[in-house]
Amino acid sequence: MEIKEFQAKLSEALGLAVENGKKIHADTVEGIFAGNGLTEGQMQKVYEYLAIQGIQVDGRGPGSAAADGQTGSEAPVTTAAGIPADSEAVPLTQEETEYLEEYENTLKDIPPEKPGEREILFEKALKQEESAKKRLAELYMTEVVKTARELKQEEIFIGDMIAEGNIGLLTAIEMLHEAGDYHTFLCGEIRNAMLLMVEEQTDQKQRDDILVEKVRDLETKIKELLEDDDVKYSVDELAAFLDMDVEEIQAVLRLTGEDK
Repeated sequence: MEIKEFQAKLSEALGLAVENGKKIHADTVEGIFAGNGLTEGQMQKVYEYLAIQGIQVDGRGPGSAAADGQTGSEAPVTTAAGIPADSEAVPLTQEETEYLEEYENTLKDIPPEKPGEREILFEKALKQEESAKKRLAELYMTEVVKTARELKQEEIFIGDMIAEGNIGLLTAIEMLHEAGDYHTFLCGEIRNAMLLMVEEQTDQKQRDDILVEKVRDLETKIKELLEDDDVKYSVDELAAFLDMDVEEIQAVLRLTGEDK
């Protein structure tokens, strides 16, 4: 597919989504690009581009029927961050294993929970007693580690997940007055804090991958135009040929070393 035709179809999909409240169905996207011979990987980039533009694509996603070829009840259940509910735990790296061993050793210094202590702490924490809040945080630190192990994702250091879970825990303790079941509330907020982190880092990685691919693609096109020593193009001409802003062309030329 020619680059201009591809850009036109991408703009068409984006325009339809914007008109529909930034939502579009996967079938509509597939229909727009049907017959153009795009590979599965290329279509994935289309969906990633739409996601970066804030477009919600229905009928597709991690574990969805559109993505996996499954329908109805066959589609696996996923978490809020697209993590399959029944997925196997991601193996820890050597660095993570050593970190966890050291971290869990520090937790052994926390005094064990006494019978009925937690219920008393909840009541005192509701009265803003700082010592009770601190003790509750200690008692739930093992829950943070347990949740981090469960939600562990590749390319996210488990220590960062634990840190995020601890922040979620401390924030939740300050919000106990909004909860009904205190224990469920705290565990849920620990989990939500980690899921949000996973989602944000996953989105950022998608943005980074698209930017890297865009730079590589532009670099190839610019080098092709510059290969003919008999023809010299100005930045304005390159921008016209590639349908890009002059500033963007200059940035890519600097990256490729062709800005002399």
